[in-house]
Amino acid sequence: MKSNLHKAASKIILIFISALLLACVTYGIVYYLYYHYNEELTVRLTGDVIVINDLISTMYLVKTDKGYIAIDTGFDKAIVTRGLEYNRIKPEEVNAILITHSDKDHQNVGDLFSKADVYFPKKENEMIEQGIPRFRFLPFIKNSNYFKKYSLVSDNDSFIIDNRKIKCISLTGHTLGSMGYIIDEKYLFIGDAFRIKDGKIALPNRKFLAMDIGQMKKSIERVAKLKGIKYIFSAHSGFTADFAFAVSN
Repeated sequence: MKSNLHKAASKIILIFISALLLACVTYGIVYYLYYHYNEELTVRLTGDVIVINDLISTMYLVKTDKGYIAIDTGFDKAIVTRGLEYNRIKPEEVNAILITHSDKDHQNVGDLFSKADVYFPKKENEMIEQGIPRFRFLPFIKNSNYFKKYSLVSDNDSFIIDNRKIKCISLTGHTLGSMGYIIDEKYLFIGDAFRIKDGKIALPNRKFLAMDIGQMKKSIERVAKLKGIKYIFSAHSGFTADFAFAVSN
């Protein structure tokens, strides 16, 4: 009996020490990035598209005639704030946020942009309201909508933000309501709909993160048929400026 208790106590202590070490490492990375921010973590990809990478997720900012549109918000507030400062952008200059899906690393810093109008995928919101688990093997993990005020958007919806034309394109698979956004008929922001590998669009390495691989394949096929797109921007695997090459397979 004592032996079992001793083993259980040792296991709990080991878990605690591991969690503490992980927290210290994470804090150290965040601290270093905050005070040593450089061009490698935030770049201007085009004349009007800026990337801020907090090493967990990537958010994009598209310049408008009145401010900026954010595609997702990133995960770490300190690093995102530093990225904004580096680019001399104030949070209140972000007039709109386009959320691709509800995973935490894509909407965690939303409260930083208190003046922004938020656009959230309708199917994704339905998934949340129905309490559908994010992972089949971890049924207790369920996503949330972090925003109190938002407008729901659906596939093929089109609208104008400042001087920019936005079109919504359903790219389900990673989550049940994942949404892509086409800006001015040339910029495609995909979130985690698929990855970009060697300049080509492809399925992710970690397929277990996708809720429906079959739907993800259909999303890739749909993107391959788009016309006029020049750039594809992803949340975790960079971007490509050669759409024709990206979909050539």
